[in-house]
Amino acid sequence: MRYKSSSLKDLISFISKGIVPKYANSYDENVIRVINQRCNRNGEITFKEARYSDLSKRKVTNEKLLKNKDILINSTGKGTAGRVAQISENQLTEPTTVDGHMIIIRPSEKIDPDYLGYALKAQQRVIESYAEGSTGQTEINKQRLLDETIIKYPSKEEQRKIANIFINLDMKIKNNQKINTNLSMQVHVLFQKLISSSKLKKINISELYDIKYGKT
Repeated sequence: MRYKSSSLKDLISFISKGIVPKYANSYDENVIRVINQRCNRNGEITFKEARYSDLSKRKVTNEKLLKNKDILINSTGKGTAGRVAQISENQLTEPTTVDGHMIIIRPSEKIDPDYLGYALKAQQRVIESYAEGSTGQTEINKQRLLDETIIKYPSKEEQRKIANIFINLDMKIKNNQKINTNLSMQVHVLFQKLISSSKLKKINISELYDIKYGKT
């Protein structure tokens, strides 16, 4: 299988930081959901920490509305700059953008978008090294991100096959996490039922353990 090599700048159609939000409540009229760097964890985007911006006070261009398969990179923050995640269509249940602490990368037609997403996740440590600046004010050097991030890729057909392997693995991981969560809940419920039984003898914890304190 032959692989080509290109810098990231040759494989994308759009790159930009997000907006400076004018925060609003989710139930207000004319708002847009805004993702921040806290929403980007473990290679995934979640919306628990997302907020909303008032479109009457801050317009959002169509280019900065997130689209299926956009790749998001945290651009600032100690310990957070360089995190990579990819948005999927089923997550875009409402108009969504990112704030100024994140970078939007939109794959071009030259490369399979899922393949590029996994390729960038694989190079997250490298991307983290592009963070520059003083402590607490580190920021990803966007030009280095574009020029120095080298992507190796086979034919479009092979890219799709490789991406599908990782998509299936991610699905299995998520299913296993759901199973583990369910089992953990069952253990908790069963334990509560057992300890509430009148047949069990109640004793003080000091009867089971030799408790000692450490030293300063």
